[in-house]
Amino acid sequence: MLAVLAACSSAPSKPEPKDYPGLPADAVRLQRLWKVSVGDGLDKDHVRLAPAVTEQHVAAASRDGVLLLAGRDDGKPVWKRETGLAITASPAAAYGSVLVGTAKGELVAFAQADGKELWRSTLGAPAMAAPAISADMVVTLTADGIVHALARESGEVRWTYNTLVPPLSLHANASPLIAEGRVFVATSSGKVAALDLATGAEQWEVRAASNNGRSELERMNDIVANLLLVDRNELYSVGYQSQLTFTDVDAGRRRWQYDTSSVNDIAEGLGNVYVTDVDGNVLAVDRDSGDLAWKQPDFAWRVLTNPVVLSNLVVVGDDEGRVHLLAQSDGAVRGRARIGGKPLVTLAVRDDVLYAWDVKGRLTAWKLR
Repeated sequence: MLAVLAACSSAPSKPEPKDYPGLPADAVRLQRLWKVSVGDGLDKDHVRLAPAVTEQHVAAASRDGVLLLAGRDDGKPVWKRETGLAITASPAAAYGSVLVGTAKGELVAFAQADGKELWRSTLGAPAMAAPAISADMVVTLTADGIVHALARESGEVRWTYNTLVPPLSLHANASPLIAEGRVFVATSSGKVAALDLATGAEQWEVRAASNNGRSELERMNDIVANLLLVDRNELYSVGYQSQLTFTDVDAGRRRWQYDTSSVNDIAEGLGNVYVTDVDGNVLAVDRDSGDLAWKQPDFAWRVLTNPVVLSNLVVVGDDEGRVHLLAQSDGAVRGRARIGGKPLVTLAVRDDVLYAWDVKGRLTAWKLR
């Protein structure tokens, strides 16, 4: 322990970020539509809680157990519940249900209509990522590496699938992804698997993230960011200390990899995949070739959120409560807006509306002016 502490104390300090770049004369601006608060937000705990944006609603949860369903157009609460749960997994909302995972290893379902608890199922380990929901099934991945498929209406377990969890990991999971009768799962060991939704049978498994580190710490390559499926056949994943990977879903094999390190969700647009890496760079990687299209380094050493695509822009948030609007074509800075004074956790876009979520549980909606 003393050796580790000594090594940490002698390590070079993190570089200071540069001043924000200047804005063009015709800078793009945002207009706030509404704001709502949800409990204590992350409550100083390192959990990945992101709102779920549906066609009509936004579901958001705080670490201290407050669960909110609000109208997507006006932000007015449909209902708000103090559940008393230690929520560790982002809410998922679909097919009339809102689901959350807890630190006690429970998956709990609430009715979208009135917030009434429908069922709860004990999983045996905490769920750290939002579950995936289909018409008749709910699929979640717990911290012990087990994929659980449950009946959507009752919470009864249908099947389980085990994945490997390394001795050292980031203790976070990407959410399962359901598409066309399959479940795609990313693991803490850097693999992506395709499972049959009805039975849990494995169809293929691909090594999507790897590195050549000498120590357990250097070999960590968790896939924490959620998977991105484009045009039904293109599955993109990004890992910590590893790669951005394009996996052919039909063939079950890798097409290309680009070396990077990220724990944030990725986005797609204009033929590129957009990544914010752990050093605060914004990258655009060509979907066809896997080559770097452009790199925006002006936000290095700032803690950036996931990138999202808004109109012809790529938007990222930072740890000072600002969002930065970049041109999709070349990454040039096109605008900037102050969302609040607290670090932003995640961004989402639906129907040209930007949703921003900060560490204190403030959820705001914005549109381009």
